[in-house]
Amino acid sequence: MITKRQLKTAEDIFEGRLRGNQLMASGIALTPDVARLLWASETMKGITWLDLDDNQLGDEGVRELADCELLANVQYLNLNKNGVTDEGLIHLSRSKYLTKLKRLHLKDNAIQGPGILELFDSETLESLSTFQFHDGWTCKKREGWRYRPQG
Repeated sequence: MITKRQLKTAEDIFEGRLRGNQLMASGIALTPDVARLLWASETMKGITWLDLDDNQLGDEGVRELADCELLANVQYLNLNKNGVTDEGLIHLSRSKYLTKLKRLHLKDNAIQGPGILELFDSETLESLSTFQFHDGWTCKKREGWRYRPQG
């Protein structure tokens, strides 16, 4: 695992993790402080697939992600195992910039439920059609939201 001391620039984060329009930045101890390097990088404008699985963004990092204008093209977002709570989901649900987001992964976070309801009712995340939370639960938007446990 890379420690955050080694990640001093956005280029440090992109190195070996950027594949066309995909950024695979899982398991690199990404904190809100380090993630700010990404949120300030023009390279993020071209990212449609953002994998941030197994990091340390927490609600603060998710709030800043949701407020990042450079992420307007993101369609897939993986926030599994990031210390996110309902508070972070509420910020996501109100994002003015993630309007193209179609798929959201939220497994292994401390989500209780109110944030999920905010995602269901989001007026800005109109394209969000599938998200996963907790083990084995997928929600899909087809004529309203449906829950389906997966084994």
